[in-house]
Amino acid sequence: AGGGGGGGGGGGSQSGYVQDVSPFDRILLAAWEDRFAAGLFRYDVTACDTKIIPGRIGFVAQYNEGRATKKRPTEFKVDQVCQEFDAGKFNFTKADKAEILFRFSPGGVGQTRSEYVASAPIEYADADRVRGESDAPTVVFINVSPIEYGHVLLTPRVTDCLPQRISKDALLPALFMAAESRNPYFRVGYNSLGAYATINHLHFQAYYLMEAFPIERAPTRALGLHVHAEGGALSSGVVVKNVVDYPARCLCFERADPSRGSDGFESLAASLAVCCERLQARDVPFNLLVADHGARVFLIPNQFSQRAAKGALPADVVSTGVNPAVFEISGHLLYKQQEDFETCDEASATRLLSCASLSEEDYDAACADVLALLDAAETGGADDASATSSPRGGLGLGLGGGRVSPLDDGWGGVGRGGSIPPSSEYANDVAMTVPGRPRTMTTTTTTSPGGSGIGMDAAKRRSAAESPTHPPLVGSSDDEAVVPSVSD
Repeated sequence: AGGGGGGGGGGGSQSGYVQDVSPFDRILLAAWEDRFAAGLFRYDVTACDTKIIPGRIGFVAQYNEGRATKKRPTEFKVDQVCQEFDAGKFNFTKADKAEILFRFSPGGVGQTRSEYVASAPIEYADADRVRGESDAPTVVFINVSPIEYGHVLLTPRVTDCLPQRISKDALLPALFMAAESRNPYFRVGYNSLGAYATINHLHFQAYYLMEAFPIERAPTRALGLHVHAEGGALSSGVVVKNVVDYPARCLCFERADPSRGSDGFESLAASLAVCCERLQARDVPFNLLVADHGARVFLIPNQFSQRAAKGALPADVVSTGVNPAVFEISGHLLYKQQEDFETCDEASATRLLSCASLSEEDYDAACADVLALLDAAETGGADDASATSSPRGGLGLGLGGGRVSPLDDGWGGVGRGGSIPPSSEYANDVAMTVPGRPRTMTTTTTTSPGGSGIGMDAAKRRSAAESPTHPPLVGSSDDEAVVPSVSD
């Protein structure tokens, strides 16, 4: 890959990449590479050129022609943020089951540590039955049109066929998944309808970008709330800040400190949901970027597609073909034409993102609106805009070993393909460092005698922070059924 390396952290290789990873990272990356070896991706994202655009902001640019020509087209209008689920259009229940990596589920009652269960069925968990919650599985897929190494899709309660819409319960799996990774370069993103979600079926995206997103480095300023502690914090401890000196106007929500007795992610999800649901009700498209292991979430209103539909964008911006979805609007820009990639500079990138931003007047009005809702929620005067849910214990992961039951079986379970003979096994019991949620994950998997044979670029593999002793998972589904692939 082109010059996308650089400023890594402690414990890294010569290229500066972080090597300290959690069992979650190892499981995800091993399964992702397995699907890479099986040829399930539409192009090799590790061959895409990447560079840092010189300047104060530090935009990251990528030339990704495959994303432009092979990505699934949008199947619905962009003029409504909230639309009903349409089973006739593509959704994740129609995806190739070989693209599933694992199930990501709440822990059982009384469970205080995360755990990994090899070859677990993708069906309801006992914890779901006890709580009376939906038994639909939350599943992690590969994105077959990836932006970066390790690009995956998190689909909460996938068989409940929820539309692309934010609520408190929808947010919690994304926050928990961000917390399970020990790699600081793993971020989770969300696109609303109208802000470049191309599938109206609830999902989040995530990948490893070995650079800081420019939005993460932007300065922030605490917002004044009528009901708050010092520093702009709500009584729950969640801090709401205004991101300043960045081309797209946005808010940053910071998770409360669990050491002070807060419930952490529950309060963060509740506060975010209040704001997102108001934007949804007002037909304001938006993106969410989950950073710092779930400790910070950026809420970014996005009017680019609405302006494009009205013909209100400058011709030179339109000609680039760059669609500022969550990762682009956060500073990782995907150029579809080589000339645009080679000639891009900070001024043109800033101009592009400015075209997505709310005007200062509209942004101030939107902030006043959502913050008034937060104030009302603090005093108990707000509507129950986001459903509450009980605090969860640890999280369970079930990895199907690359072979998932056919669609006709109704997502009934996962089994390991018989063509891959196990030759080695390892177990790893690692203490997690999630504030307020001590947990461990026990991993067990197999590898075939011949090794992985993936042949990926060495720098890219380092950039994904693979453990040097981790045996790669190999083998893939031999299901030859012609079914759609996941791409967003």
